[in-house]
Parts: sequence; structure tokens; C-alpha cells
Amino acid sequence: MSMERKSEFKVLICIDGSNDALRGMRYGARLSSGIGADITIFHVRSDDRPEAVGGQPHVQNGDAGNWGMSVPELRYLEEAREALVSFGWMSDNWSEDISRSFDGELLGNFQTCYKSPNGQKINLKMKSGRNVAAEILDEAQGGGYGLIILGASKVKRGFGRFFVSSEVQKVVVHAPCSVLVARELEEGHGHIVCLDGSERAYEVMLKDFTLASLCSCSVSLLSVATKSEDEETHKRVISEGLRRLREAGFESLDNRVAIGNPVEEIVKYGRRYSVIVVASDAQVGLRRFFMGGTAFNLVLNADNSVMVVR
Repeated sequence: MSMERKSEFKVLICIDGSNDALRGMRYGARLSSGIGADITIFHVRSDDRPEAVGGQPHVQNGDAGNWGMSVPELRYLEEAREALVSFGWMSDNWSEDISRSFDGELLGNFQTCYKSPNGQKINLKMKSGRNVAAEILDEAQGGGYGLIILGASKVKRGFGRFFVSSEVQKVVVHAPCSVLVARELEEGHGHIVCLDGSERAYEVMLKDFTLASLCSCSVSLLSVATKSEDEETHKRVISEGLRRLREAGFESLDNRVAIGNPVEEIVKYGRRYSVIVVASDAQVGLRRFFMGGTAFNLVLNADNSVMVVR
């Protein structure tokens, strides 16, 4: 990879062995390679496992220079590394940091770093902890990331409702940066940005267009009127969005106004795209969690991936 580095942006990609997490990793790696961002592939090894009782496993033969560990979860990191190489996001001329990090003789935390000739870094990192969301949030806060990507398969649970893991919910609520919840993520269908006429939504629109332009991803606009008499107002919202895009040197050709419940309409139109992009809800912390704003409800109800932008 000889591409000139364009950004100091950092992406935290969380993996757990699920297909959605792997799709998110591939998408994040493609996005990051397009903008020259540093990547951390991150796995949290839960200390609630039965085998954790009595102590963590040792590194086999005390050899910290090989991947051969007596820890099954390390295969997630190895599979991630192999995928990055096979898709061309890493190559043989990337140097490996020889100082892999272990927690003493017992394998609690693990990290190795690869660096490209132009300075881009890919870290493979595993931490142990009892609270997966807390470990992800701690890493996000301390690492100065601009985006977290994590998989979230939707599972149907009674009365037709969908269940999203509490870990994903907590990360979406408390993350210090933007979060992409990857669900059945297919590349190549572009982003759809939701506008409600607020300054915050226009800021998110410009931020997403800037990001998308660096990885050749198309972006469309959507605004939802709750009743038909408000349709003209939302057409003006779209027009204002297009005006601001032109001023910034961007263009969007597929834009629309829908009428109905905002979450339902966004979910419906969002199925045509790779990612639904929405501004984070105004409420903070637990208040946001319990009140359930538009962004949070999209994460719970959308059929595809949702990026909550902060």
C-alpha cells in the first residue's frame, strides 16, 4: 500500500467472531484505507467464562513471538489479520512491532501493531474484562478514536420485537465519538443522511460527505415530515442541505422527503443503502438511554447498519 496518508483519524473496530462483526471490520478497513486512518481491531475476552476460574491461561511455551497461544479468542485477531491481508488492506511490506504486549506470564491483555511504509498503523488488541461495553468505552476514551464500529445481529424476541445486546446499547449511548452499528452490512450501496432542519443535522451531513468522498462512497439525503401539511417545510430542509453541499463542493443526486413516523420511514428507505447516518440524540447518558430518541430507536429497529454521528 503506497497511498499517501490523508488523515490522523482513528477507527476502533470491535470483533467477537460474529458475521456482522466481520462485515463491520471489512467495511471499516476499506473506509480507513481510503482516508489513511489508523485502525485498532479490538476483542474483549470476557472474564465470566467458566475456564477463567482459577486464573487465566498461559502463553504456550512462554513464546510471545508466535500466535500459538492457549487462548481460543486470539483466533479472532488472527482471522482479522488474514482478512486484512487477503483484501489488500495490509501487505508484506508492513512492519510488525516486535514488542508484543502481554500481561506478565498470564495472557490477560494482548497487542501487536503493524505499520505501513507511509505511517498508517493497524493494531490487533485483546483485553480481558467482565464488562464488554465498559472495556470498549474505556479503549475509545483513552485512544482518541473518531469512530467505533461494532456488529449487532438482530434477534427476534417475542411479540415481534427485536433484541439488540445491552453491550451495543451501552456503547451507542455512552461513546465519546461516532458509532457505526454494523448489521448485515453490504458495501457499495452508499449512505443515506437523515435531516430534520437542525444545525446539528447539517453538520453531520457535511461530516459524512467529507468522510464518504475519501472512500468513493455515494451519499443521499432524507427528511421525514410527520404530516402531509409539513411536506413543503421538509422539502426546504432538503434544498438547504443541497445548498450547503454545493458550497462545500459536494453533490447529492438521490434525495427525498417522506411522510409518516420518522423512525419507520427512515428504516423503510434506509434498507436501500449500506448505512443510515443520523445525528446523535440531544439527551446525554442515561437520560438518552431511557428516553429513546430517534438515533437510539434506529439502532434498535433498522434492518441494516446505522451510524450515529457525534
